Amino acid sequence: MKRFFKILIPGLFIALALSLTLAIVSKAGRVRRVSERIMRLPDFSFLTLDGAEFRSKDIERGPLLIVRFHPDCEHCHYEISELIRNQWDLSDGMILLISYAPADSIRKFLNHFSGSGSGNIIPLADPSLTFGEIFGTDVVPSNFIYDRDLNLVKVLYGEVRSETIIRYMLNEEDQ
Repeated sequence: MKRFFKILIPGLFIALALSLTLAIVSKAGRVRRVSERIMRLPDFSFLTLDGAEFRSKDIERGPLLIVRFHPDCEHCHYEISELIRNQWDLSDGMILLISYAPADSIRKFLNHFSGSGSGNIIPLADPSLTFGEIFGTDVVPSNFIYDRDLNLVKVLYGEVRSETIIRYMLNEEDQ
């Protein structure tokens, strides 16, 4: 019986170490694939608040800011209100506000802000929860900034000051 435990315990330790190593390698591979996929604006399709399909293929040029948010998130509320308040000239650019919340909740949330949901600020719903799969994160808020040619400039997680986002959107030299 003693011999059995002398073999069993190291065997379990080796099996655990191997499974942890495989999990780490697998996650690293997944992160690398997502990183490569989002270097250019990936293909996606979300719904407008009216239920129409909005596809990434319809975006011809940037700069583009994609914000993953939720109406109940205080950090999202602050970040989006600051972005709208400190808005810069978006004649070329676009902001996509994407949430997995129901369209009515998104609409109610955005009613607090003037200028949202019109022009170049487009609120979108993600009812099938594909954002995380496409962009590799479910962190709320998340910001993906693309340049004029729709190449990824920066990914920012968590609450970010609007000045920082705008600086990257305008591609200023002192980044």
